Amino acid sequence: MSRCLDAFNAFSLPACNSEISMADALTDPLIRSVMEADGVDPEALEAEFLRIAEHRESALQP
Repeated sequence: MSRCLDAFNAFSLPACNSEISMADALTDPLIRSVMEADGVDPEALEAEFLRIAEHRESALQP
């Protein structure tokens, strides 16, 4: 197998039809590389997700 394919397989998700959690996505090496290239601050993004979740949870309560 080529080194490129080996590297891809090392970072790829399991070959099952499942979704990853946001926590898993934020710690995935490939996603982190893309975030870094795009100038995304992982801590700021996580904080924003938490604010959205809190707001959504309070909005759904009767």
